[in-house]
Amino acid sequence: MKKILIIEDDKWISASLKLYLENSDFEVFLHDEWLNAIEVINNTNPDLIILDLNLPWKNGIDITREYRLNWNTPIIMLTARSSELDRINGLEIWADDYIAKPFSPRELLARINTIIRRIPEIKIENKEIENKNVLKCFDIEIDVNKKIVKRQNKIISLTSNEYDILKKLFEENWKVVSREYIMKEIIWYDNYLYDRTIDTHVKNLRKKLDTKDLILTIRWEWYRINI
Repeated sequence: MKKILIIEDDKWISASLKLYLENSDFEVFLHDEWLNAIEVINNTNPDLIILDLNLPWKNGIDITREYRLNWNTPIIMLTARSSELDRINGLEIWADDYIAKPFSPRELLARINTIIRRIPEIKIENKEIENKNVLKCFDIEIDVNKKIVKRQNKIISLTSNEYDILKKLFEENWKVVSREYIMKEIIWYDNYLYDRTIDTHVKNLRKKLDTKDLILTIRWEWYRINI
């Protein structure tokens, strides 16, 4: 089920949209102000964000500009403004779409579905004949059953931690995985705030896979596959 985060200060609009989108098989989260908006996005890790342009104290363009420094989750702007200049400003900072109030929920849903269909996903193949599950991204593949990683059909030798980190990043597609999660759930080490072990694992993965661009480090706290 795809997740949508709505950042809108008009509680009637957000509540109505939540009900409509949940009836369309989305999981929906609400936030009603600019304060902590970036943190809320990171915590909910949505597939798409619906963002009100005219939030009190800080508008949606400023939030999008800040967010786009490190992340690329699709964003649809909601606004009471309908001028061409506002539309251009919104799209120039990489908002994926823009819809003016009042709007039809059906039209918004159509735009959401169009954007989500464009989101790239790592190809997951279930090969029943060979009895194996394979995660693929670009020319790298992970045989989950055999715990083998290949690039261009050449086996890459990884440590257990390196394998588990890479597998988790592939499974999450382009979504971020927190440093805390990797340290506690994969490496099983609680001192994640001070230890730089994970940096070494990621550095080794980049070296062994012979690519600096596959794994992105975001503000030293999150990692994701660079789709």
